[in-house]
Order: sequence, then C-alpha cells, then structure tokens
Amino acid sequence: MAKKKKITPESRTPERGTPVRLKQYEALIFITGAVTLSLEVLASRIMTPYFGVSLYIWAGILSITLIFLALGYQLGGRVSQHRGKEELQLSMLAAPLWAALSIVIATAVYPLVFPFLATINLILASFLGGIILLALPLVVLSAMNPLLIALARDANPEGDAGAGRVFFISTVGSVAGVVLTAFLMIPHLTNFRALLWMSLGLGLVVAGLSLLQEIPESRKKRLLCGCALIVLLSGALLAGQRAYFRMLAGMSDIGKNFEVLAEYTSVFGNIKILAVHPEGEGRKPARAYLQDGIIQNMVTADGVILDHTGFMMRLVEAYAPGAKNSLVLGVAAGMIPRALHRQGGKVTAVEINPNSLAAATEFFDFDSKGIEVHVEDARTFVRRNQRPAYDLVITDLFHGDCTPDYLLTVEFFREVRACLQPGGVVIINTYFDPANEAANETILATVSAVFPYLLELRSPSSAGLVSSACMVAANVPLSPEKAVNLADKGPMSAKDYQTLRAARLVDRARLKNPRPVSDDHNIFSILFASSQLRYRSQFNKLPPNLLVN
Repeated sequence: MAKKKKITPESRTPERGTPVRLKQYEALIFITGAVTLSLEVLASRIMTPYFGVSLYIWAGILSITLIFLALGYQLGGRVSQHRGKEELQLSMLAAPLWAALSIVIATAVYPLVFPFLATINLILASFLGGIILLALPLVVLSAMNPLLIALARDANPEGDAGAGRVFFISTVGSVAGVVLTAFLMIPHLTNFRALLWMSLGLGLVVAGLSLLQEIPESRKKRLLCGCALIVLLSGALLAGQRAYFRMLAGMSDIGKNFEVLAEYTSVFGNIKILAVHPEGEGRKPARAYLQDGIIQNMVTADGVILDHTGFMMRLVEAYAPGAKNSLVLGVAAGMIPRALHRQGGKVTAVEINPNSLAAATEFFDFDSKGIEVHVEDARTFVRRNQRPAYDLVITDLFHGDCTPDYLLTVEFFREVRACLQPGGVVIINTYFDPANEAANETILATVSAVFPYLLELRSPSSAGLVSSACMVAANVPLSPEKAVNLADKGPMSAKDYQTLRAARLVDRARLKNPRPVSDDHNIFSILFASSQLRYRSQFNKLPPNLLVN
C-alpha cells in the first residue's frame, strides 16, 4: 500500500513550481484580524465627542461593522474564484495596503467632516461617520480570509481547504487586537495617532512579506512603492499633527479662545485641559476640564467656579452645612472634594479614572492631602462599604453623555443609603430632558423607591434643551424652602436663582406610575437614548481641534 504523502504549508502546486509560503500569509491574517477589531474599538472612541455614546450610536457602529465584514467575505469569495495562485498572492499583499491608505485618508478627513455631520441627525451622522472610518478597511481586510482559503486549496485540497484554520487564526488575531488596543494603544496613544501608527505598521508588514515572497520583480516593486507611500503619508501626519490641529482651530470663529494645555488618554475616555480666553469686557480667563467633547468643569484664574459644581455646593450649604464626613463619587477636576475639604471635616473621594486625579492635581489645585482618595468604581466602593459612615454623599458620575446606567438603579441607591448616617443626605448631579418626561419620571421613581424624601431641582430649559439638574434625597424630611431661601443669599447666575426657586418635593402620586429601574431590568440606556443625542448636540459648537482625541 502506497504511503500517503504529507502536505505541508510550503507544498508546491501541480500547476506551478513556486512554493506557497502559507505560514507567512497566516501571520498576515492574524495581524489584519487584529487591525479589524482594533479599528472598531477606536472608531467608537473617535466618534464619541461628535455623536455621543447612546444605544443608537453603538447600534450603528456594530451594524456597520458586521455589514462591511459580510461584504468583504462575499467580495473575497468572488475574487478567489477567478484568480490563479500568483494573483491571489498579490491580492493578499495588496489588500492591507488599500486598508492602510483608507485609514490614513480617513484620519486626515474625519476632523474636518465630523463637526459638520454632528450638526445633522446624530444617528444618521454616526452611520456616515462609521462608513468613513470603517468601510474600505473592513471590506478589504475581511476579503483576505476567503483569498487565503483559495490560496491554500492547491496546497491542501482535502477537507475544508484550511477554512477552519484561516478563520481561527483571524479570530484569535481579533482577540489580540482588542486586548492590545485596550491595554496598550488607548492608554498611551491618542486615537488620532493610534490610527496612523496602525496604517504605518501595515505598510511595514507588507513590505517585509513582499521581500520574502517569491513574486515577479515588477509587481514586487509596485508593492514596495505602495508601502513607501503608506509610510510617508502616515509619518507626515504624525509629524505634522500640531500644525494640522492649529489649522483646524483657525477654521472656527472661537478657535483662538481655547488653548489645549494637556491631554490624557485612557480606557475611561479622553481628557483635555483647556485655557479659555473669552472675548468681551469683564469676562475672565478660565481653565476648563473637557472629557470626550463635553466641558465638565470650569474655573477662573481667581478660583470662581463657573459650572454646575458651584450650584451643587450651594445645595451642600443648604442641606448639609455641618457635614463632618463626606463621600464624593466622581472627582473629575476635583472641585467638589476640594471645596468640601476647605469647609472642614473628613472627605472621601472615589474616582475610576486615575488620569482625572492627575489632571485635577496638576491644573486645578487639587491636593489629596487630607482627602481619602480611592481609585475605584463607585458601585464597587459603596458595595464594599456597607456601614453608616457618611452624613453627606454626592454622586457626580458622568461618562460621555450620561451617568452609566448601572449607577442609576434601585440597588445602587440602596447601597448608597447603607453608607449614610441617620439624617444624612445624598445630592445627585444629573440632567432632565423636557422632551422626555418618561425618562425623567423614571429616574425620580427609582430614587424615591429608596429614599422616602426626594427634592427635585430642575434648571430652566431654554428652547426645550436638555438642562442640568440636581436631586437631594434623604431618609428624613426635606424642606424646599431651604433652597428657595438660599436663592436670596449672595450673588449667583439667573439660572441658579431660578433653579433654587423651582425646588419641589417629589410626590410619587403625581408620577405617571413609572416603575423603578433595577439591575435585573435596567432600561435606562433605552429610555435616555434620545436624550443623550439631544444633550450631545448641545456641545458640538466647540472648535474642531478640541473634538479630535
């Protein structure tokens, strides 16, 4: 009986004598699989400052990803039916170059185009933005899988022709891409630069493989020229980023009013510290804390707080003036912990993003001395500290356009209540949407299901815009008159005055029977999806260079 010949990845095809080095192409498939998922992760972060992080936006990104992956598989299958071994090899090497070229072009274009898209319907804009960033790279990179299967068919005509192995390698590469992006690229590179390094890397990988593969010299030279073009374009944008961003700033009428002092990248979002030079007599220079395209804190050079933080401290003055032990969930620029510490008493601050603490310390005079700081998720902290230790808890928890939904449930507020001393109060920073009363009433019903006394303070909304708001919750009676009386003390903005005057107790009977939201059935991402879009649309007037992260 004849001994069966072993077929190796370097087997020669019967038609041609040149060996096909499949191992090298499998390595390429691993790399391009990593690039595919890395692009998806980066695209979501790139689009956040323009279009937000609502459920609709994520649905658009995932849909676009799957659509173009499917189109790529279909395209690769059709192309592989009509090409010989040499053409398949060239297609395998050319595909990453086309992807890299499209990544470079998209990186240069999106800072110019996305601000315009953000002025139209944000759902449609997110689809268009996803197409700009992902369409061509995903199509050509996913087409490589069926191309490699066809290339392997000659070397191994038995079984599935290596289809299972190809998709296994590509999928493992995708997993590696997600891990590397989350733990290496995002913490150390801005998204803008990460895209450029990715395209540059693809160009260098293809150059190395082109030199190793036995392909005609004329075509090898063309591939190497393509690689050189990718490296040149990527390197030029990397080197010229500052000049490019200065050009973007000059395209806005208010671009000259902002200067980026520092930028922090992390898995929790992109932070920019801005020097603000407002125009107009009597307006003071200020420093702003910008996270994912939304200004969260602003303070003048002489320490005057210009945002909603100052209003929250007025509520502290009214409802917890003698707080001896305070817990602040969410630090950002550190305004609230710093103000509480100056008033005396013990302050504990919890912040999930270590970069927030770094920015607060370096640019907003936050001093952790005398403040017990925990770098931890707020939910984890309160769950771990179920003892009545605090007479004041402030929740100032925002990510992107909203408070994360797991920090709005009945269970979370029960855990917060367990941290309160008898007679303690909770001050909650949030926003209300006049066009989405169902969502507003649901959050009120959720908090009032835990705390028998709940005070609602809505900022006046002009033109039906989403407006900032606060809630004060307690186990003991709360008097809205304290807020009303506070309105008559000291200078304040007209908006703060009107908000304090509008303070009212929440009566469960007046709510239209919304159900409190629990961990088991958390629907806030759905309820607030439209409000998040409306809220984000109110912040898209910033200069284009500030929205690039």
